[in-house]
Formats: sequence, structure tokens, C-alpha cells
Amino acid sequence: MAITNNSTAVQMGQDRAGEHRSAPASTPSTISTLTGIEPPTSKEARLDPEIAAITPETTTLDTPLQLVTKTLDITDNPSQSPYTFRAFIIGLGLSSFGAVIAEIFYFKPQTVGVQPIFLIIAAFCLGEASALIPRWGPVGRFLNPGPFNQKEHVFIVIMASSAAGSALGTEQLAVQSLYYGEQPSAASAIFMLFSSQCIGYGLLGVMRKTFIYPTKFVWPTSLPLASLFQSMHLNKDLAMKRMRLFWYLCLGVMIWEIVPQYIFPLTVGISVFCLANPNSAVFTYLFGGTNGNEGMGLFSWSMDWQYIGTTQFVLPLNTLVNQLIGYVGCVILTVAAYYCNIWNAQDYPFLAQALFTTNGTVYSQTEILGKNNEVDPSALAAYGLPRFATSNALALLTLNMGTTAAVMHIFLWNWADVKLFFASFSPRTIKDQLFTTSWKFWRTTNPQPPTKPFPGTEGDPHFAAIRAYKDAPSWWYHTVLLLATAIGLICCYEQQTSLPWWAFLTALALSWFLTAIFACMCGITGFYFPPATAIQMIGAYLVPRRPVANMMFTLYGSNALMQAISMLADLKLAQYAKLPPRATFVAQLVGTCVGAVLNWVMMNSIVENQREVLLSVEGTNVWSGQNVQTYNAQAVAWGGAGDEMFGRDGVYWMVPMGLLFGLIAPIPFWIGHKFFPHLRLDYFNTFIICTWLGVLSVGINSSLTAYFVFGFLAQGYIRRYRPLLFAKWNLIVAAGIAGGCSLIVFILTFAVFGGSGTERPFPAWWGNNNQGNADRCLYMNRI
Repeated sequence: MAITNNSTAVQMGQDRAGEHRSAPASTPSTISTLTGIEPPTSKEARLDPEIAAITPETTTLDTPLQLVTKTLDITDNPSQSPYTFRAFIIGLGLSSFGAVIAEIFYFKPQTVGVQPIFLIIAAFCLGEASALIPRWGPVGRFLNPGPFNQKEHVFIVIMASSAAGSALGTEQLAVQSLYYGEQPSAASAIFMLFSSQCIGYGLLGVMRKTFIYPTKFVWPTSLPLASLFQSMHLNKDLAMKRMRLFWYLCLGVMIWEIVPQYIFPLTVGISVFCLANPNSAVFTYLFGGTNGNEGMGLFSWSMDWQYIGTTQFVLPLNTLVNQLIGYVGCVILTVAAYYCNIWNAQDYPFLAQALFTTNGTVYSQTEILGKNNEVDPSALAAYGLPRFATSNALALLTLNMGTTAAVMHIFLWNWADVKLFFASFSPRTIKDQLFTTSWKFWRTTNPQPPTKPFPGTEGDPHFAAIRAYKDAPSWWYHTVLLLATAIGLICCYEQQTSLPWWAFLTALALSWFLTAIFACMCGITGFYFPPATAIQMIGAYLVPRRPVANMMFTLYGSNALMQAISMLADLKLAQYAKLPPRATFVAQLVGTCVGAVLNWVMMNSIVENQREVLLSVEGTNVWSGQNVQTYNAQAVAWGGAGDEMFGRDGVYWMVPMGLLFGLIAPIPFWIGHKFFPHLRLDYFNTFIICTWLGVLSVGINSSLTAYFVFGFLAQGYIRRYRPLLFAKWNLIVAAGIAGGCSLIVFILTFAVFGGSGTERPFPAWWGNNNQGNADRCLYMNRI
């Protein structure tokens, strides 16, 4: 997991990532585009030194170089060291906390992530507290080497953020346990997690210079975090003011969250329509949404910050507008498809991730599996093909659209920014690299920086400053790649996944290719979404009839891509914060390995104690198996019956056609903007719109109204009309809310939600409907 959470990184980005160069007069300043902060006036900057440090007086910030030099401090103190005892202890502690919380969140009805802002604040508080330890004698100086510095802070947070994500491999292990009755040994499972989590670092580590060094690869989601680091360490007095507000909010949210999470679940989503008519199925589908897979949650008001989240506080207004377009489109598309009975929608639940038979019962995949968990064609013909809930099929279609829309969007609107990468694959460049690189890695020294600057870094003081430190040798990344590949191959055969070695290597090659595309997109625009469905489709055609093999192909094809993007975001943040590259490498690797082990421990505990809930279609408002159900259903569908279901004569032939639709989607807007720039068609980002067309297909949906209200309040009003207030307190408010939610969810999970084995439900009353939907809507999912 990058320091920029993947779910946030998907949505964050430029206000006008697709800005056409022909309309400079209406182009907003890059600072507001990339960081979501409108530059305050010169007067405001003079009145508050904190704001002056974040957004100094400037008239234009239209180029990436102006942006990174005017909004971030360019000074460095090489005497500061990140390698302190307290940095490792705090980093390991937050890594452990983040990994456990992330895995708990993964089995929630609405998957949320550990917010990086919370990790930054928590690390700062712990670091400052450790600086109060008396420096008496060698032990005191070892425990407290001096003031807590920025390099230690960034080192801790990169380590913690690398751990604070749910490893995709745990999803596969959960599926194998829940649906196949298989549970690999602890050693095999942990080594598989090590391999799948680290292989992305090796894949892209050797190409990191292309995506990190050039100034035009700004990595927008790293900018506000780098700014927050600097504001904490450049002026301690102002930082302490922020900390007080953070802890007030954190404590307040912790106390409040007990109400919606435990005592009064109705407040997760108050639906006036369902309260007025609790016996209407239409109202449930359209306005219900407090339970997993209940309904669209339209106009429901959530008071649970765990599900509302805080990403809307930092997303640019343009991003929120495109999300809103996709959200409205999703409601219309899903409801219309259901009541028009597309794909026999009314034979299946309105929202569901499981597989079904043609008569609407849950599909038993054991009926079609033969030896080695391969699909038996005769058994498949006898039992019948699996079916999706129509909402799930639509989500697959729109995600495919989003994948290719993202690629086309970049090539149409940002070709000038990405052509540098493709130039590095010219025959001459490859020849020069082969014959000028020393392959004697054991003789690696720290050469002097070359006199010729790296292309695209001219005049960049951040790049010049980071060159003063030893770079992580490429053979470190080569070694990680070789070890992770070897371990992955061994695990494939040891766990009897039936994925052949050549398909495994194909998955890695596919991941490497797609990483090149999506790294360009994310580095420039901040938009990212893992193209897992497209990868799964390719795996199905390469290795048909093998669901477990398809899952393993998807794991190494998709997870390596996500980890590579995470690594790059962290490396760019480290460059902005002047953390030495070798320290970044160590922090990422240590955090990733610690997180993998704790992810596995928590996954085993949750699967063992909540097995029946995880296998149910709807789950509860506390636990849900939506993610493992989706992963398994797609593996069985694609890997077991891909051609029959998605081929030319298949029921869902339109799902793979989504790749074509996505390629076409950005073109009309691009052509229209070329001829009619005054229409501002560049404001529409088809990548965001397409991915959000399927956003309501899973989970608790009652939080979306509050999500948009708070987002438009922060970005549309406070940012625009109160920029000083926005720049001073916006990130801290988001951090306080996220921190309070993370802490109380951690406590409640083990205290009352059965995370430790014993569940203690709150007594039933009108506001805690244990026998149906918490918002009192008619309960429909009775399968």
C-alpha cells in the first residue's frame, strides 16, 4: 500500500487531467488542480506564516516545476538520519496496527482503508513524545538521539503505509479456505504473501528512474502529504496547534462512533422513505443501504464516519463532480436494468456478489469441480452455467470500460507528458543501456552524479538534492524480483494451484506492461484503478477450466501492478521530503513483510470465527464476505466457464466488450473540445465516470449522500471562499476523523464484534434491528 491509499489514489487527481493546451486562459492554477488547495491571496499569505510556507506568494503555478518549487520547501539537512532506534520501533508499531486494521476493514460491509494522514499524525505524536525521554547516559541517547526530525517521520510513515493495506493474497487464502476446504500451511501461505507483495517492487524498481526523476511526473497525491510533513517540522508551534485539534476530533469521533457502530445502527443510514413505508421492495432497492447489498441508498443520510470516509475532504471539486455524474448514472443504470429484467435480473438478488443457478439459488461450485479443483465439462453441462446478479455483471462491464478509458484518456490528453517513457524503449536507448551498464554488481560504488542531467529534471531542486544521497542499487531490486519469482513459482506448485510456470511468468510480463501504462497515468494525473477484471479475462483464456489457477494468475498479474504503483508514489514522496533512496527501500520492504504476516494472522482469525457470515449473500452490518465472494465468483466464472459465459454466444458477452466501449468513451469529449473549447468538455473525465457507474454494486451505500454533501461543502465552498481556513485545517480535520474511526473500530472489533472469538451484540431495540435491515427497510435478500 502506498502512502496514498489505493481507493483514494483512484479518485484523486488533477481538476483538469485532460486539459487541452489550446485554452490556457481558462486553465486553473496547477496548485489547486493537483493539491486541491486554492492559492490564498498575497495578503492572506503574509498574515499567516503557515500558509505562506505551504502556498507562497506567486502569480502562476502553471508548470510542474513551478508547482514543486513554490509549494514545497526545497532545503535539506543532510545531517538528519532516519536510522534511529525510535524510528524502527514506532515504524514497526504503526505497521502492526495498520496491517491489523486494514485486514479488519477488508471484511467489513464497506471496504475502507487506513488513512495516510492518520499515520502521519500518529507518527508525529509518538515521535515528539519519544523526544521527551531524558538523554542520560548511552542508553538515554540511544533511545532519544535528539529532536524528532522529518527524515525519521517520513521513514516511519512509509514503513507503516507499506504495511497498512490488506494483501490481495489473503483474499485468495480466504477463498481457498471458505470455498475449497483447503488451507495451505502457515509457511507456504506467508511465503506466498511475501512473494506476491514484493514482486511488484522488483518489477518496476529497475524502471523507477523513468517515473520518479522527471519533474513532469508530479505524483499529485504525494504533494499534500509532503506539504503536511514540512508544515509539521518547519514550525513546531504551529504544528502543536494542529495536534490539539487532531486529538479533540479523534476523541470526539471515537465516542460518537460507538453509537452507529454498536448502539444505534439505524444512524448508519437514516432513510425517511423506508421509515414512511417499511413494506416496499422498491423503496428498499432505491433508498435502503445500511446493510451490505441492501440497496442504492439514495437520499439516505449516514452519521457513521467509518463509511462516509474523509477522502472527499481532499478530492478536487472536478473529481467530485465526475464521481457524482457516475453515481447518478449508476443508480439509473442499475435500477433500469433490474426492472427491465436484463440478464433475468429479477431471478436473482438486487445486489449480490455470489454466483447463482438459473433458478436463483446459490451456485454450488463443488458440483462442477473435478480433481485438482478443475472444472469438469460434463459436470458443468449437467449442473448448468453460473449466473451473476445483474448489478454485479454491470460492475464488471463498467470496470472494463474504466480500464481502457483511463489509457485512452492519457493518450488523448496527456501524450506530451508520457512520450518520455516510450522514448526510453527506442532501439538506440536500449543498446546504450546494455553496453554502458556494469553487470558486476559486487563492485558497485557510489559514482559521482553525471554531468548530463536526467531528461526532464532540468532545474528541479528536489531532484538535485536527492542526488546527494546514494541511490539504491538496481541489483537490490533485481534480487527482490528473482527471489519473489522463485518463491511464487514454488508456492504455485506446492499449493497445487494448477497454474503452469509459463502462465505465471506471463502474468508477471502482463503486470510489467500494464504498470508502464498506469504509472504514467497515476504519476501525471493521480488517477489509478487496478485493471483486475481485464487481467482475469486474459488468465481465463490462457488457463481455462481452472478457477484456483485463475485466482493465482490474477494475484500476480494485478497485485504486482498495485504494489509497483505504491512503491513509486512513496519514492516520489521521499524525493520531496529528501529521504535517502536506500532508507525508502528498507522502509518499504520491512513494512510490506511485517504487514503480510499480520494480514495472514487476522485473516485466519476472522475466517475461523465469522465463516457463516462471510458465506452469506448479505452478511451483516458488521461483517461481510463481499470481497472474497467477488474474487471467488469471478474466478469460477472466468476461470471455470469463461468461453461459455463471456464468449460470442455467452450470456455476458457484453462484459468483455466494455474494453472497447472504454476506448471509445473519451474520444467524443476530446473531439468536441478541439472544435468547441468554450463548452469545456475537458471537464469530464470518462475514467472516473465509468468506474463510478458500478460503484453501488456492493457494500453499504447509505453513506454517499453525506459523502457528497461534505465534499462539496469542503471543496466547493470552504476551499473557494475560505481558502485560509481550508489550507490551515482541512487535512487535520480529515486526519482526526480518520484516526478516531480507526481506533474505535480496532477496539470494538476485539471487544464486542467477535474479532477475538466471542461476539457480544447490543440488545435488540427499535434502533438496532437484528432481524432485518437496520434502516427498517423491507428485508429482501432471503437466500
